[in-house]
Amino acid sequence: LVPKEKTRARKALEKLIGRLAPQERIRPDFEEILAVRNPRSKEMITDQDWPSIWPVAASFRSSVVPLPVRMGYRRKPEKRIPFKTIPNFLHLTPAAIERHCKAIKKFCTQWPQEMSSSLVDEYLPLIISYSDFIHQGNSIRDNRCRIITVMFKLNKLITNERAREKFIRLIGNRYDGQTDSITIVTDRCFTRKQNRSYAEYLITALFHESLKVEPWEKLADRKDAIEVKFEGSAAEKHVIEIIHQITSKSKETEDSVREYGQEMRNLLGIPFLNHPGN
Repeated sequence: LVPKEKTRARKALEKLIGRLAPQERIRPDFEEILAVRNPRSKEMITDQDWPSIWPVAASFRSSVVPLPVRMGYRRKPEKRIPFKTIPNFLHLTPAAIERHCKAIKKFCTQWPQEMSSSLVDEYLPLIISYSDFIHQGNSIRDNRCRIITVMFKLNKLITNERAREKFIRLIGNRYDGQTDSITIVTDRCFTRKQNRSYAEYLITALFHESLKVEPWEKLADRKDAIEVKFEGSAAEKHVIEIIHQITSKSKETEDSVREYGQEMRNLLGIPFLNHPGN
């Protein structure tokens, strides 16, 4: 049996006796080698128009980005797999943002000078705030993005004193008495839109509930009030009586002066001094 593969000795023997056909050597095509273009990132200039090169959001391409950055062990830019999985902001450079602002500027109007901060609070009393989070990871989702915070002044919503007190009782610790503002934070729903709708529902439900008058609410006394009011209290009556006595034309007597001095000593804790001659 003759093996299919020839050994080195047999090839040399056949070459000597002329039985082995000579093999033609293929010369390299230098023109084809020189025709291979270098990566685009190496041919870019430093003062190029970057918004025209990267106009929209796209995955990272090492052949376009002339940045000497590397993530991980691999040094070759085309092997940087993590760069392709995370979002980037190469399309939101300062030059691109400035160009976008100039494009939409003609569709915008100036803020009216008559609209001061006080008028803003009057005509736009409701403040809705939320946050967007961007981070590196396997997912671009963040549960904190769904949290909605709603703030407003209570005096802009309710003017009735009875309904105002009931609204404060229903809202609980979300009311700030110093600033007369209410802060509602909703984070139970899965999306931001659902949490906003839920916050609007809470405000609507509390508003209509505070306007209702139940039969048992008529049994409320002054002691049940949230704030102690001076109007109609016993202290107001005593103050009125004292002012009436001061403004009256009745003259002071020795008994009234002696009684007044004794009351002041008792109030200030001053003992009565007995003179030896008395």
